[in-house]
Amino acid sequence: MSRADKWKELFNSIWIWCTSWFEDHKYLYVTHNQYNHEGELIDVLEKKFKVRKFYLIKAKHMKFKTMDGKKVELVTNTPMDYMLEDIK
Repeated sequence: MSRADKWKELFNSIWIWCTSWFEDHKYLYVTHNQYNHEGELIDVLEKKFKVRKFYLIKAKHMKFKTMDGKKVELVTNTPMDYMLEDIK
């Protein structure tokens, strides 16, 4: 890791710490089950995100911004299970 990368990482962590005073940063765990046409469970999708800001939270639709600055939109036909945890 170069010296410039270390400084960039340091300033990024300081920036996140400062913004955490004004925003609620959370971990988002999303689980979504996929079923076949007979109603049998065929796949379980699990994802973990570090969320900086939520724009929309509904059972079938979520919009949020990650700590990296990427905007994510999750849309499903059936409700997804999710859990929120505070980042300390």
